[in-house]
Amino acid sequence: MRDVIGQNKTCLEQKCTIEFQGKTFESGGAFIGINRKTGKRDGIVYAYQGEGKVGNWHGDIKVPAVFGREWTSSFGDIRQSISFTWKEMRFSGIYFKSGSDIVRVREIKH
Repeated sequence: MRDVIGQNKTCLEQKCTIEFQGKTFESGGAFIGINRKTGKRDGIVYAYQGEGKVGNWHGDIKVPAVFGREWTSSFGDIRQSISFTWKEMRFSGIYFKSGSDIVRVREIKH
């Protein structure tokens, strides 16, 4: 099994590797865990903007997302707000659009 769904509606993606020209590359994968400081869920997911979705690294778990406004950060990269619901929990996050497909997310109140 590649994705581990935890007891507290958490998720950890595993075995995120690809081979290219005889070399193996590995990604940390997507995860949603519980932040010990806040008690809320947060983590990393991946944007599938062309489909209007976010999901795991492999792309076999995808959920509809709202892609909000874009802005240029003080570092010069382009970021975009994203919100979505997964397993009846609402999340909001920042899509680091100019450098990758990574979206840093945080659970928000209903």
